Amino acid sequence: MLDACCRFGSLNQRERSVGRACFDPRRSLRGRESMARLSLIALSSIVFLTSASADALKDTLPHISVTGEASEDEIPDSAKLLLDIVTERPTAVEAVNANAQKTRALLEDLARQGIRTDGIRASGSTLVSLRSDGSAARGAHAGRVSRTFRARNELSVLVNSLDTATAIVLRAVDSGSNEVRGMEFIVGDETARSERLRVAAIKNAEQRARSYVEALGSKLGRIIEIAHDEVTRSDDVERESTPTAAAPTNGAIALPLRPGARRLTAKVSVTWALSR
Repeated sequence: MLDACCRFGSLNQRERSVGRACFDPRRSLRGRESMARLSLIALSSIVFLTSASADALKDTLPHISVTGEASEDEIPDSAKLLLDIVTERPTAVEAVNANAQKTRALLEDLARQGIRTDGIRASGSTLVSLRSDGSAARGAHAGRVSRTFRARNELSVLVNSLDTATAIVLRAVDSGSNEVRGMEFIVGDETARSERLRVAAIKNAEQRARSYVEALGSKLGRIIEIAHDEVTRSDDVERESTPTAAAPTNGAIALPLRPGARRLTAKVSVTWALSR
């Protein structure tokens, strides 16, 4: 192709313009964009035709549509601790440096307790100036305004075991965390749970459909259509027992952890053709 373009130099102006056009990157980009649009149109057409085919089959074949359902209670198995390290000093530099030292000490202690580095995130950092007037004071310095600076580092720490979460909170306070903003309970592998529930919902739909058609002396044929809703979650599920954190080995008072359970529900609608 390069040799061909070199020969364009001896042609007329119109031919040279044609020769240069074969290397125009803008046209190449426009071509790729056109192909992408055609691919999207083709995909949309396939989805439309699939839906239209299912509707056509349901119009021409005897069929049965049944909605299956499957539920599962999920209990949090890990927690995210929200910790703040706060330091006040007369100058901004002193506040930042002192707070950085406390933060490093806390991170080192968390590492000694088995917290993975990738489970610790810095969610925020602030430095504010605090002003307090001394108008209430008497004497030569009455009315003088004093100023201090407050540095704050905010951390989120992922704890993979609820049994150790309480002990880690107490150790974090001892190691330099001034404030515990809260604790968020997390359920692992939610995607896998949702897929497992959808499979169970399909089996439930099949079981129900067979019981219906067998009572009519028919049989299930091929599947015409499968449609599923988003997995729903409901809070405040009653259960017999609630897990609590193990008592710390250092004799400190244990903070009870009582995460609420949630119920996951999957619904899948399946349409079968009927056969004799």
